[in-house]
Amino acid sequence: MLDTEHRDLTNIRLKELCFGAVRKHFAALGTEAVLDLPTPLMKELLPHLTICQLDELQPVLNQKGISTHSEWVRVLQDMYGPNHVIDLHSEEEAKHEVMRILFPLVFYGFTNSYVKRNIRHLSSPTFLWAAAKCIQHFLLVTSLHKPLQSLTAEHWPLLNLLEKHIKSVGVSQPIDLSKRTTQRGLYVLHRLLDHGVATKLVVHVQCPIVLAWLLHQRGSQYVNLELKTLMHCRKASWVSRATTVRTDGASCSPGLETEDDQGDQVIPCKSSKLDSVSVVEDESGKENSIVDPQVLCRTFTPCDDLTAEPCPWGQITCLKITQCGPDCLEVLYSALPTFFCLHSLSLHSTLTFRYSDVLGLAGALKQLSDSSCSSLTDLCVSILPNTNLLEILLDASPTVTSLHVEIHTVMFEPCFLPLHPRTAESDMPVSNPCLKTLNLEDMKLCDCLPDVLNLLGDCKLKELHLNDCRLLEKCTDKEETLQQLVGALKTVASLHTLSLAQNRLAKHVCALAELFSGSSPSSVKRLDISSNFIQPAELLEFAKRLETHRPPHQLTLDLRKNPGDRDPDTWNTALKRLRPFSVLLVEGWKSTDTMVDHISNM
Repeated sequence: MLDTEHRDLTNIRLKELCFGAVRKHFAALGTEAVLDLPTPLMKELLPHLTICQLDELQPVLNQKGISTHSEWVRVLQDMYGPNHVIDLHSEEEAKHEVMRILFPLVFYGFTNSYVKRNIRHLSSPTFLWAAAKCIQHFLLVTSLHKPLQSLTAEHWPLLNLLEKHIKSVGVSQPIDLSKRTTQRGLYVLHRLLDHGVATKLVVHVQCPIVLAWLLHQRGSQYVNLELKTLMHCRKASWVSRATTVRTDGASCSPGLETEDDQGDQVIPCKSSKLDSVSVVEDESGKENSIVDPQVLCRTFTPCDDLTAEPCPWGQITCLKITQCGPDCLEVLYSALPTFFCLHSLSLHSTLTFRYSDVLGLAGALKQLSDSSCSSLTDLCVSILPNTNLLEILLDASPTVTSLHVEIHTVMFEPCFLPLHPRTAESDMPVSNPCLKTLNLEDMKLCDCLPDVLNLLGDCKLKELHLNDCRLLEKCTDKEETLQQLVGALKTVASLHTLSLAQNRLAKHVCALAELFSGSSPSSVKRLDISSNFIQPAELLEFAKRLETHRPPHQLTLDLRKNPGDRDPDTWNTALKRLRPFSVLLVEGWKSTDTMVDHISNM
């Protein structure tokens, strides 16, 4: 017996050594030699490969019927920890998530425990190239100049690749348009937004002049006068300096002229001339850097890649501002009325929006919706001070089909917006019959259940999110109240996603099983009941009822942040009953977090 165990252990160690050698000498062996391994051995090898090796082998492995999904999930679990729920069901989704996390870390020189352990393989240009083919979002960190500078030098091919794949661009830090060091950041933004395929813009900073620069010529016809003056002044200074430089050396593109009648077709200078023309000083000695995207492009684009044609302008179809203050709203008030290509607008403020801010936004949205050219269908605004403003926004945006709002009611409200007992929900079908997605968060809906039921009785919603809406608060018969809501939800034949997270459902969760009872069961395919303080015994009863009324489709059930460890055996029994017809999203629960969660739901 001991000899057998010893031989098995020796074989395992030998195999581990061989797998390590394959990883180390992968390039020398070649992919063909590795792919010639028997399928069982190949599957054992996969956990030992680097991310780049796994990415290189994946297409051929798929042809052989071998999936790499488990390996990409393993990498994510290594980064996130074992208790993190990974809701990714295909290998492409899992791979893209791995690359999305690692690319900015490696590109900007950040680190985490995973990067530290694998820095030898991740620091190679091969990884950045492989990741650039997968990622769809690029986050600009303007304070880190060297990585951005590399995209205009040795990593120029990488920038070309990013232009073909990046669909969303984020700005994470303020950009000082007067500083020369920000020019390459502006240039990268120009290449991705105007030469590339990016149409989504996410702005994480409060800086109205930068927002004006980002929106300039990219969908709206509005021209910010301050920006126009800034661009014209600095472009003129650059052209003057460039003309002077041209007398000392040949141009990269001698066919291009600098006369005023040639518009933006200015001389693209040699790289050796960049330092002398990319920044000038005004009379006060302050830096006067280039901000015109067309001029930036001719300054930083390698000569071999320059063309005689003016640069194109991109179109922003999705705009998200995560720190939207009054100054940024002023820019939007002017840009929105002619922002015809905009499909999605998401505005968030760390403080509650002022009434005047929301009324100004509604006015701009109304001007946009009055045009037959308007494309806006998705609107997200947080935080509103009252439900009355929700009604005003809906009236101003009749074409919106997806609405997400967060409302924090304030104590004192201006007299020009009198309150009345009618809630905004009761007018939604009238105000917006096209609504397909409704997301209400942090609201008190228990006092207006009849209005909610009325809404559900005449709508075509596909997604409904009622998170932290205190649905059962003050109800004398909570189960009866929930059954009424379930009955109304069953009448919405188009509904496929329902979220009731953070609503203190607890033992009353069992009533939700009735969604799938009777001759006309609900079409809901995704049900979120996370953070509802559901105890193991209550989940088991819910599972038993669902076994009786099985959903007609496979159900994705989000059970995260419920106290499963109060009775692990009962909890696991409930999960076992649910798994035959459900995809479960379950996260490890710590008893020390239960009081925190309970308080957060109070």
